[in-house]
Amino acid sequence: MKWILKFRWPILVLWIVLLAGLLFTAPSMADLVREKGEIKLPDGYPSQLAGELQKKHNPDSDGESYIAVYTAKHKLTEANKKTIEKSLSSIKANKAELHVTNVLDSFDQKELQDKFVSKDGKTIVASLTVDAKETPVKEVRKDLDKKMKVRGVDSYLTGNAVIQEDVVQGSEDGLQKTEGITVVFILVVLFLVFRSVIAPFIPLVTVGISYLTAQSVVAFLVKYLDFPVSTYTQIFMVCIMFGIGTDYCILLMSRFKEEIGDGLSVREAVIRTYRTAGKTVLYSAIAVLVAFVSLYFVQFELYRSAVAVGVGIVILMLGIYTLVPFFMGTLGRVLFWPLNKNIAHKENKFWGGAGKLAFMRPFISLLIVAIVVIPPIVLHQGTESFNSLDEISDSYPSKKRL
Repeated sequence: MKWILKFRWPILVLWIVLLAGLLFTAPSMADLVREKGEIKLPDGYPSQLAGELQKKHNPDSDGESYIAVYTAKHKLTEANKKTIEKSLSSIKANKAELHVTNVLDSFDQKELQDKFVSKDGKTIVASLTVDAKETPVKEVRKDLDKKMKVRGVDSYLTGNAVIQEDVVQGSEDGLQKTEGITVVFILVVLFLVFRSVIAPFIPLVTVGISYLTAQSVVAFLVKYLDFPVSTYTQIFMVCIMFGIGTDYCILLMSRFKEEIGDGLSVREAVIRTYRTAGKTVLYSAIAVLVAFVSLYFVQFELYRSAVAVGVGIVILMLGIYTLVPFFMGTLGRVLFWPLNKNIAHKENKFWGGAGKLAFMRPFISLLIVAIVVIPPIVLHQGTESFNSLDEISDSYPSKKRL
């Protein structure tokens, strides 16, 4: 820790250069999730075997099935039907450009009207076989949406590939909301804990830099080493890294505040903080690291993708052992402004009483915990679902309810 304090400015510059370099050169995680993030079952499961048999006996069945949906709130008029037919004819005329290999509709095949036209006459569907090859689904969908637009009728595309695209988009939208909520919640908690204008931003800056660095490193691992990834990887990283990172920073900064309050110099306070509380943080992080790294050896891809959190924890600990001491050593008492003049540690009666109760009456403490924890566990009736549509809201076009 003495060397870290001595070279804290070069270390900060190194972090900034490293982060900038990674952000400018790292592959896009969103694109990698679309390319490699599809959740697949391990070999040997019935659905996997069925898929292999299908490819074996029908090797020419390349392409994905898309469903083109045309609908209106009223019964489709003859004029509406003609515009829909014209739209589908345009798709047929530009098959190669749109990556469409086959179009099946009720206009060319009248016998399909019972299946492709709703009983109330408000909806018409058509089946498109799309062989996108290396073209992203997002681009194929965009081009098809343009051809499907007709006046007076709403049009949507659905199908497995489109649904998976919306699942990825939904995860990105959810990630943005998660990041925003996490930052606001952490700031509120830290303001309440430290009652300082400066201290709450130290954990956010430290964990934020660590997260951005870790995300870039994981992106390189995914692209070049086929590291496991899914639509949930970034959400896992945000939740775990900001959760434990904030806890660790609170512990270290609280201990630093105590040491300064006891009359130690800033330098001595930082060293003693990491000699005591720093060990607790390190041992805790190792336990979490082992837990997430072990997920690499499970079979289900969704769980394996959480191993990226292990990479995040390693980088987070580098940040906590270099960036947090930088702020402590540079700001000192100013870290706790405006209450930095009297920062002597005061005993908290509530936590002191809770600690004595747990130590003197362990069975009563366990009973209190059981009263709080057991009812939710017993009453929980969550059901499992393997339906990708459950992962996205009804606002996405592929899941539009008619």
